[in-house]
Formats: sequence, C-alpha cells, structure tokens
Amino acid sequence: MKKYLFIVFMTMFIVIKGFSQTDSDIIRNMTEQWKAAYNSGDAKNFNTIYSESSRYISSHVTKLELIGKEKVLNNFQNGMNMGGRIDSIEILDIQINNDLATVLCKYQATNSGVTVIGRNLLVMRKNNLNCEIVIHMTVV
Repeated sequence: MKKYLFIVFMTMFIVIKGFSQTDSDIIRNMTEQWKAAYNSGDAKNFNTIYSESSRYISSHVTKLELIGKEKVLNNFQNGMNMGGRIDSIEILDIQINNDLATVLCKYQATNSGVTVIGRNLLVMRKNNLNCEIVIHMTVV
C-alpha cells in the first residue's frame, strides 16, 4: 500500500511540475524581470532567466543565431554598453502546454537615441520550480 501511494504521489508531482494557467503570472513577472535586467546595464542579471543551451535568433547577430547562455549574455551586454534601453514590453499572447510556454511580446526600445518597436517570440521551459528561456527570437 505504501509503495502504491508513493507511485501515485510521484505521478501527481510530475503532472504538477509542468506549466499551468496560473503560471501566466510567473511569465508576466519574468518579462518584467527581463526588462529590469536589461535596463540594469549588467548582463549577469540575466543568469537565472536563460538556460545554459539557450538560443537567440536575430538579424542583429552574425549568422542570425547565437547558441549558449554565455554568447547570448555577451550580446546583451554589448547592446547595453551601446546605450540600449527597453522602454516597454507588452505581452500579446501566451500559449502553455505542459512544461513549455510560448510568449509573443511587443517591445519598444531606445538605442542610441533612436526608438524602435519590435516583436519577441520566447519559448520558455519550466523545470522544477524555475522557468527559463530556451529560445528567444526578435525582429524589429
């Protein structure tokens, strides 16, 4: 009987650890954390937001893609060093399926005095109690 209860408990735990609809609040908070991290001027503030194997896809990077947290954070640091600032982020859509979520955002940024509006598409993965970005695609 104890073995059966343990199996039931572990099965419930596995189901619970995926995203749920209430996790949209976590995702909304994470976008605000992202904005604060960028505007801080220190890419180290992204450390807990991106996965180790994250991908950043943008026309602003060589070969359109960076793979790995270190390269992604270095790219953001370069942008911050050039005076980049995120003015606003608006979530347009959140789709959640088990431990993955896609988030479509509209953002406004000011870079060296020039204001631009673009879109971000994020793929987030939940593991244990944390949520991290695994793919970040941006267009201006």
